[in-house]
Amino acid sequence: MSKRNPNNLRIKRKYLVWLKDAKGFSEASIDKAAAAISTYERFLDGKDFRAFHPERARSFKRHLASQKNERSGAPLSAATIASTLREVKAFFSWLADQPGYKSKISHSEVAYLTPDRKSEAQRRSNLWKPHPSLEQARSLLDRMPSETAIQKRDRALVAFLFLSGSREGAAISLRLGHVDLHNSCVQFDGTTVNTKFSKSFTTSFFPVGAEIEKVVKDWIHELKTVHLFSDADPLFPKTKIGFGHGRQFKALGIAREPWASPSSAAKIFKQAFVSVGMPPFSPHRVRDTLAELSREHCRSPEDYKAWSQNLGHNNVLTTFNSYGSVAPGRQMELIERFRKRGPLPLDGDDDDIIE
Repeated sequence: MSKRNPNNLRIKRKYLVWLKDAKGFSEASIDKAAAAISTYERFLDGKDFRAFHPERARSFKRHLASQKNERSGAPLSAATIASTLREVKAFFSWLADQPGYKSKISHSEVAYLTPDRKSEAQRRSNLWKPHPSLEQARSLLDRMPSETAIQKRDRALVAFLFLSGSREGAAISLRLGHVDLHNSCVQFDGTTVNTKFSKSFTTSFFPVGAEIEKVVKDWIHELKTVHLFSDADPLFPKTKIGFGHGRQFKALGIAREPWASPSSAAKIFKQAFVSVGMPPFSPHRVRDTLAELSREHCRSPEDYKAWSQNLGHNNVLTTFNSYGSVAPGRQMELIERFRKRGPLPLDGDDDDIIE
């Protein structure tokens, strides 16, 4: 077991409080920072943060490169290493301005924690990512079981993500009252719903088909009429666990509480696709599906702006940069079409073209 340094613990806690109260970071972002700093603490094995110098930063990089993922046993990915380095670098940049530390740590030395350019380029790349098509989603929903309340909830969760484009963390924190079936929309209230950056916005149902919308509507109807849920109850309640035959723990239905973590929703989503022989798509990839769908419906800048806002983005470029990549096959198809057209005709003289 690695040694713990009391001074390190105190200044680390001060930093995390600063992230929350001065910078307004979310709990998830604070947890990410805390985990990265803890990784560095274990590497130090009890040494004080003040004993920072460039060679120790370089040694920490080599240490990360030699580590393996605890669950898979595979070497840490470049993205994981880069993320850890960014968080530790941000912490030491803050430390370099703190009393008792700024005389020991300089910003120029902290720069040695910068991830290599190759890792950063990989992180920032917007290469096309495999995502489910609407045809796959419809096929999946047709094949998902829907006999028990838990099965209906899981099926409705998959349908809702396609219908709303919601992140799974926001979806599991929604209450029934946030869904307006009369106006076919969802109110993502950042004060009560776990949205990114606690942003509040309204999302109208995306045009993904009446059959997908019906799955969600049927689920809400069952919650209200069969389980007697109110508008204050969760849209996707967690599983109720109790004792079954033989005093063994088993699922007994749904509880009147939301999931505590989006990991359960993500697991359900991935497993649903795997169970019917499809790839284990991440629920976040649904947003790629919807960004791709925009090309079928949007014809004007106003159309694209509305579609982007419906995904919770203030800037249309966010939608295109994060989710708008073209599949390699489609890219080749389009360029081949352009080549067959030949050069566009040039009307007028050069002066006219410049104008």
